[in-house]
Amino acid sequence: MRYVENNKENRREFIEMLKTVSLYINNVREALCAPYGLSSIQAVIVLDVYHNPNECKVTDICKRLNKSTNTISPLINRLVEKDFLKKVRDKADGRVTYIELSEKSKHITEKIQLDVSDFAWPMFETLLDDEFSVMYNALEKLIKVTSE
Repeated sequence: MRYVENNKENRREFIEMLKTVSLYINNVREALCAPYGLSSIQAVIVLDVYHNPNECKVTDICKRLNKSTNTISPLINRLVEKDFLKKVRDKADGRVTYIELSEKSKHITEKIQLDVSDFAWPMFETLLDDEFSVMYNALEKLIKVTSE
């Protein structure tokens, strides 16, 4: 493993590498979700609801995805129209609306999760344990510093 100095030029290159990986992941997600009639951002919303079933008001989804309600609300409405999500009013407070998975999307989200795993695992199998460990720890640190 080579040593890379933490300087301005290498930081720029590092950011470009992150962009490349992000674009790759987005393209893979698009390809995996297209057969189900979902765009990448729609799939992200559906998967967010899948992974957070107890905290699913529009505002909760917006916070987790770091997007405005002006961006997410129309997407949720389209997902409701396409029967991927449903809106459920709170029985105690009718002003509150929760977002839930439809029966249709429960099956699809499980399939997408399997598709992602099937796609990703071979990528990791090419890494040696020490390479995987370095990448894992670096990503863990990056998440920590970007969450502060």
